[in-house]
Amino acid sequence: MSHVTASDEKTGYAGLCYAMARDRLFQMDVLRRSAQGRLAEIYGPGDGDSVLNQDLLARAQDLTAFAAARYATAAPRTKRALQGCAAGVNQYIATAKHSSSGLPIEFQTLGYQPDPWTPEDSVLAYIYVGVTFDTLTWFTKLERAAVASIAGTEVATTLIKEAPDGVSMFDAQGNLNPISQFLVPPGPSAPSATVVNPPPPSCLEGPRQLAEQLRRMAPASGRASNAWAVDGHLTSTGKPLLATDPHFPHSTPSAVYVAQLKVLGQYNVTGWMMPGFPAFISGHTERIAWVPTYSLFDSVDLYVETLREASGGGEEVLVGGQWKPVTSRVETIRVKGQPDVQRTFRATPHGPVLNDGLDGLESFGTLALKSTAGQPQWKVDGYFEMPAATNWTQFRKAALKQSIGWNFIFADYTGPRGHIGYQNSGLAPQRESPLNALYPVPGTGGHEWTGYATDAELPSVYDPPSHILVTANHRMVPRNYAPKGRPVHLANYWDMPWRAQRIMTRLTSATAPLTPQDMASIQLDTQTTIGLPLRDTYVAALGRVGLPADDPSAAAAVAALQQWDGNAAASSQGAAIYEMLTLILLRNTVRDVIGPEEYELFAPSVFLTNQLAGLMDVLENPRAPYFGITAGVDPVVARDNAVRAALGQADAMLRDALGPDVSAWTWGGIHTLTYNHPLAGEDERFAIGTFPAAGDVETVNIGGWFAKVGILDLPPGDFEGAGGVRAALDQDSLSATRLIWNLAPLDGSLGVMSTGMSGDPRTCHYADHAEAWREGQIFPMAFTPGAID
Repeated sequence: MSHVTASDEKTGYAGLCYAMARDRLFQMDVLRRSAQGRLAEIYGPGDGDSVLNQDLLARAQDLTAFAAARYATAAPRTKRALQGCAAGVNQYIATAKHSSSGLPIEFQTLGYQPDPWTPEDSVLAYIYVGVTFDTLTWFTKLERAAVASIAGTEVATTLIKEAPDGVSMFDAQGNLNPISQFLVPPGPSAPSATVVNPPPPSCLEGPRQLAEQLRRMAPASGRASNAWAVDGHLTSTGKPLLATDPHFPHSTPSAVYVAQLKVLGQYNVTGWMMPGFPAFISGHTERIAWVPTYSLFDSVDLYVETLREASGGGEEVLVGGQWKPVTSRVETIRVKGQPDVQRTFRATPHGPVLNDGLDGLESFGTLALKSTAGQPQWKVDGYFEMPAATNWTQFRKAALKQSIGWNFIFADYTGPRGHIGYQNSGLAPQRESPLNALYPVPGTGGHEWTGYATDAELPSVYDPPSHILVTANHRMVPRNYAPKGRPVHLANYWDMPWRAQRIMTRLTSATAPLTPQDMASIQLDTQTTIGLPLRDTYVAALGRVGLPADDPSAAAAVAALQQWDGNAAASSQGAAIYEMLTLILLRNTVRDVIGPEEYELFAPSVFLTNQLAGLMDVLENPRAPYFGITAGVDPVVARDNAVRAALGQADAMLRDALGPDVSAWTWGGIHTLTYNHPLAGEDERFAIGTFPAAGDVETVNIGGWFAKVGILDLPPGDFEGAGGVRAALDQDSLSATRLIWNLAPLDGSLGVMSTGMSGDPRTCHYADHAEAWREGQIFPMAFTPGAID
């Protein structure tokens, strides 16, 4: 990684961003273009206009204007850092243009030159990170409304399952729950009552179908992370250890960048950041360390607007009993190899009108998107204060000066055992109505934002009595959270607690003081939390109804399933059968209730773990309308028959993919990782290869597949044409880096990248970590001058 030393911050960030541009300029430019809506300029329209449609959606959201406004109000320290960054990027661009090797080869292959970098571009890069998170939230709100329209609110509540209150990190008053309450037995317990959300608002009465183009824009839901810390009471070093492994959609090069910045007389910091945004999202100095996970804040709302023509031309929108102007702008989208496209984009007082950039919303009406990124309170200033913090008070103050929802876990190394703490951070809108969190809502009134959760209302703890803190995107607070007496809403779509449970189990079951290597071992853990309970449910059902008669693999497959240990290792035979059976049973259960057309969007739009929780609910408590249950049908028999049918279908797919010999089936045989640089198909230098993958969507070592899981429901012919089982299960979510922060000694930290530090295949650092990452290896990270030299 790069080590930068400077006499002042502005120069330091210039050096940091020079190094970042040298290693990742094309990646930075693609992220910038993704946010600006300018990808078609370099790639063309894409198959089925897929790239152009992505640009139109980005243009509709007007992120460039948001970034300019947020930079204009940034703190002086933030502006200096980002001005320095822009200078460093531009210096590299100028140097590269005049060098013998020229700009990175992606620019040469695609035949264009990058625009100068601006400070606003760095803010835009960070806004885009939040937008990728938020898109999943508003797609889920659309999908919930569509499912409720088709099958009712009970079905929508069950199939889009919310994480249970019983495993929240904090209680309703904001006190940290004890480990004994958090560590519920893995897997299903006794069936619990289903909390059914209210129906959609009256503005959504009637059928709400999502058109084909919208289905193609469904986001991949592979954004998660693990982070934890233990203080010196439990470690071999006698001081805190922290772990971070940010999960992002798989990209080549890695979705994060790791570097060190030393500003003489001020601080020395190492950590990871997003390419283009030179802030240390996670890092350590000589005195403190911090690790984050995404907190899944409910940061966006969809408003169904009521419009009319204005007397002087244009349109007006009804808000709070008053007709207010709708603004508009005309933009030109340049498309490589085709004529330019002109489009008018509108905005209401709530925010940009999505219909102008996204076809397929007609049945919902005119939808405006309100997001925290579009509000003047949104900021990034805290990141540029974190490296200078020397204690919990200073770090906590800095963490509360940024606006994307994050869980920050902190450690300092003062005192005999050090200290650890947790701070929830970000803008959490409060609303007039709870319906905002579930569905698109009327823009005419009654559903407006009333402010944000205050700093005092965001959960926080310092020196927990357990000496352990764990976050894994799971529920932080219960539904009735009211720490200062007023109800506070943070999120609806927390992930399930399964990764957090497994991490906590590993940490608390250790029989010796925890070492940095133990932390790295937990990051590699592929033991499922729900696998064995679900396996037992399947085996019991098949014992009652028998095996599918037309399945020659059934007996051997069930025998392998019975012997499975619950580990989703790439070499596991039982994991291959369990995963396929579960996915096919989930597909059949959901599709048969909402229909195949709606399932096509549902599958990639809703967190797969939330879908699995819904499946577990109906397996434990079979009822209409699931499994074809109607009046007079035995629910248990119907459920068991559904398991038998799913086994036959899953085995057929496994035979087609892996052959008839069940003993040769492995999870890694159908679940693979393909390194996916966008130019790998045009220049073999970018290609790294395809390899067996481990883990699944609920293991600590995430092995997620999200974007293409709907392939499993394609008809014959289309299924094979789309790549079959392997394409459906191709890993598209992973830990972009694995890092263990250990400041005792200062050179004691460990790390590995998913690919390499550089995006340039002409260098030896393009993929030099890829094999080590797959094999579970991790490297020491030099921090002090002596170790670096």
